[in-house]
Amino acid sequence: MEKNMKEIICPYSWDCGRIFDPQDLSKFDYNFIQSAVEKKMTFMIIHCPNCSREFKFDAVQWKADEFGYSNPNNVVKKNEKTTKQLAAILNKAKVEIPLPYFKYLISNKFEPQISIFPEEEDFTLFTLSQLCEKINVDGKSYLTINQLKGFTFSLLEIVGESSQKSQEINYKELSDCLAIGSENTRILFIDNRDQNSLWVFHPDGGDIEKTAVTLENIISREK
Repeated sequence: MEKNMKEIICPYSWDCGRIFDPQDLSKFDYNFIQSAVEKKMTFMIIHCPNCSREFKFDAVQWKADEFGYSNPNNVVKKNEKTTKQLAAILNKAKVEIPLPYFKYLISNKFEPQISIFPEEEDFTLFTLSQLCEKINVDGKSYLTINQLKGFTFSLLEIVGESSQKSQEINYKELSDCLAIGSENTRILFIDNRDQNSLWVFHPDGGDIEKTAVTLENIISREK
């Protein structure tokens, strides 16, 4: 298998983009990619041995793609949408943000930085406009607020519904949860079952982690 494994190109071309052999990966990532080839996995997360960033990799098409990082030199001009237009986008996608949080998003009390875990980096809450932006997850387009649908779709394709990890929220339930913020690749989301508890999803391993922070805590805090 080692002889048949082709070189990989780091997808972050603006400051890395180096070509490397799979053997240059960490031991964990190298074993992972060998297993992915055998299982014909189309979605996995590995790390560039040169810039250390995570990136998505398709072991079937042998293709690397950006994951959580974008070219800082690309400046995209956007026409700001009104609250009414953004609400229409959510309505069309059949997304219902809990009303108290929606009101918080459009108020002058909104503060994007939030401490989720003590002594760790703050998470950044998405603005209403950012929640309505489209992002690419494993080749498919989703609203930022709905991105967990993309991740869980890929994970269920890999592990299957019957063999997924034993977690308090299964992947099918997770797909209906709303993403409201992030820190690096970690995604902060609302538990769809009570519309208040907040959890963190780790895309690189498919794990979820409950937090001590609630949606009510975010809304009621002082700016």
